[in-house]
Amino acid sequence: MTSTSSTFLPLLIAFGGLFLGAIFILIGWYLWYEGRELRNNGRTVTAIVKEKFRKVDQDLLGQLENYYIRCVFQDPTGLLQEVEVSLRSKHWYQVSEGKTTQLTYVPDDLDETLPGSRLSWQVRGVIGIVLMAFGVLSIAVISVGAFQEWLHS
Repeated sequence: MTSTSSTFLPLLIAFGGLFLGAIFILIGWYLWYEGRELRNNGRTVTAIVKEKFRKVDQDLLGQLENYYIRCVFQDPTGLLQEVEVSLRSKHWYQVSEGKTTQLTYVPDDLDETLPGSRLSWQVRGVIGIVLMAFGVLSIAVISVGAFQEWLHS
């Protein structure tokens, strides 16, 4: 019994390290990938919230949170742009019609407008890279060490 448990424990730790590392890598990838275009080419503007609304015609397979705002802002060329932005419920309840909020958009693609400043998207990208590095380190240290322990037992 001792022999079986001593060979099983390193394998359990190794697969736990693989799983933990994979989770960190996936979360980091999501945080890094989502705002990639906004970090590289985005422009932050202060926009006026014209309307807060929810889309009732969205099906159940769509987004769980269907909170939107319609905003107006002036681009660097002086033209007024109107965009529809999807928000999380927490942020949606914090904004008010007629007030201002920060948006980041890609000049060539106004459909990719998201709330927050470019700096916040850059911080999010750095956090994603750190999580991916932590995931790789977790796999390398925990899993490789546990597999070596298993091979020697």
